[in-house]
Amino acid sequence: MSTYEHNLLTARFATLAPRPLPGDWDDVLGRAGAVRPRRRRLARSLWRGGRRRKLVVALAVAVLVAAVGAAAYGTVRVIFLDRGFIGLPPVGATPSAPESGELVLRWQGNSETHKRPHWREGGRVYGHYFGAWVYADGRLIWWRDGQVPEGANELTSGYLEQRLTPEGLELLRSEVVGLLDHSRALLEPFPADAGKMPLASPYRGLSLFVPEDYGSSWGEVWVPDGERFVRLQWRLIDAKGHGFEGTIATPKQLSALGRIDALLTDPTSVLPPSAWAVRKVRAYVPSHYAVCIDASPPKDAAYLLSLLPARAADVLRGNSRTRVEDDVLTNTREDERMRVVGRWVTYCSKLTTEEAREIADAVSGLERHEGLWPYSLVYRLAEGAHDWEATTISFDPYFPDGQFLKWGGPR
Repeated sequence: MSTYEHNLLTARFATLAPRPLPGDWDDVLGRAGAVRPRRRRLARSLWRGGRRRKLVVALAVAVLVAAVGAAAYGTVRVIFLDRGFIGLPPVGATPSAPESGELVLRWQGNSETHKRPHWREGGRVYGHYFGAWVYADGRLIWWRDGQVPEGANELTSGYLEQRLTPEGLELLRSEVVGLLDHSRALLEPFPADAGKMPLASPYRGLSLFVPEDYGSSWGEVWVPDGERFVRLQWRLIDAKGHGFEGTIATPKQLSALGRIDALLTDPTSVLPPSAWAVRKVRAYVPSHYAVCIDASPPKDAAYLLSLLPARAADVLRGNSRTRVEDDVLTNTREDERMRVVGRWVTYCSKLTTEEAREIADAVSGLERHEGLWPYSLVYRLAEGAHDWEATTISFDPYFPDGQFLKWGGPR
């Protein structure tokens, strides 16, 4: 489908962006089943002055001991992480709540706001990889490469979490709706489970073409449309005809892309205080992980499980798994064009964090994937003639809407 009628946004995006734009966003959140953030009142001190300070200290110690003791028995979980991490969280870290959530916006690609030299583009400057997932309950989960104060390492942030107020959600909503409203002919539909597959973004399709001097060489935004999603993607203009068809971005569209990029990649600085229910950045701690075994050329699951230590193989055999097979697309420094170089298969199981940790402990003696270690926990199970033919096992978190990104996302 190459075009949409004028009423696509007004009729089918009602849950995300009713027109006219100044709408009742509280009503939108209510119909989406959102849980409105509640401000917690700070407890007032029960003891004043210095005469009873010793008793206060004694009570505080007693409460702390009780909380720690309860946590040891699994009844209290109060360990929040103020930095991102790669792989499995520390034992006892408090998972993000609620466990599930309604996705209202997904954004990923190169960031125009945060640029760096990119070797594949002849020394041109393009943005770091960035991804953001926004939920109806206000949660903003994001990842940005480069140096971030709360980052997991010097190269990337890991998945971080903040929470927006309804006003903050409305600010993002209105900007995204404006972009989509001027790009209807390029919106493509996808099934609701598209984001739950290991590779959710086909390297082809309709595209908004951006000039070579724009800071983002690729990106995409996904929004829900009833029982499915629609996607708008952008690519460099030289991708036209190489699997992509579309139109050249207008100044208005480029301006909209840049504004949304800034809002999502640097939200603490850009959004006003009223946009935040929880402004403090914390690590996103998932309740489940996708544990995936990849092989190229494709191999059957029984053989791949035989490559694992017995303990890890037993855990995976006891859980269901999905199988996906597709072409391997890659390029080299000498050739910037993507092309099919083979086939791959991936088997993924959705496991609890505890089950994933058991497997990770069992394979921890294997070699880490040298190119992916800053972004994802990936071990090599077997080598191949080319990098894309290596057999690996990876551990990536599930998001509240039930999707996950392999290897920390595309780069």
